[in-house]
Amino acid sequence: MPISYLTVPDAVRDVLARNGRQLRVRKGHVLLAVGLPANDVYLVIEGSVSVSLVSAQGRETVLRLIEQGEMFGELAAIDGQPRSADVVAVENSTLLVTPGATFVGLIESEPVLSLWLARYLAHQVRYLTNRIYELSTMGVGPRLQAELLRLAGNPAPDGSACITRIPTQAELAARIGTNRETVTREFALLVREGLLTREGRRIVVPSVTRLADRLHRYSQTA
Repeated sequence: MPISYLTVPDAVRDVLARNGRQLRVRKGHVLLAVGLPANDVYLVIEGSVSVSLVSAQGRETVLRLIEQGEMFGELAAIDGQPRSADVVAVENSTLLVTPGATFVGLIESEPVLSLWLARYLAHQVRYLTNRIYELSTMGVGPRLQAELLRLAGNPAPDGSACITRIPTQAELAARIGTNRETVTREFALLVREGLLTREGRRIVVPSVTRLADRLHRYSQTA
């Protein structure tokens, strides 16, 4: 199973917990805004937040969803620049907040944090590189399939996967740079082909391999 550098390991969490404070926010609360000169670093203890950018025309692009055990806000703490994206609570959430100056001091004094942070940032570069590639070279269908594969994560022993936290179709549209109607049409096509099924409040991918193979075939011609 691949190592996840998104989830903050226990040793790093302990370091942050000794130097931060808890903050509870309600769904819809704006935690960070583009251009804000704050530099606190956040760890999601419970809940989730969405990272997005809004164009001058008002079109929102969701960059990623940050869930329990993941961190955000580290870039402003490291380089001292204003916030580069908007971050909004997707649900009622509990966060651990570490002041930016404290975080930088911990990077210098805590090797366990420094090593993990380097790996985490490398992972982010690879992730964003993939997103740029998808948006610039793939059609909407392959982009939706790629996003569903990310949400599905690692398959079970039988090759299937379950998406229990389902974004709305509007959220999916924002993530892949299209509109809700197109997501609805592409999603229905995957269901008809048996690549996805709905079971109550969750989506099941019967075969992650089949969905990945379809993405590979269709991305070559998109």
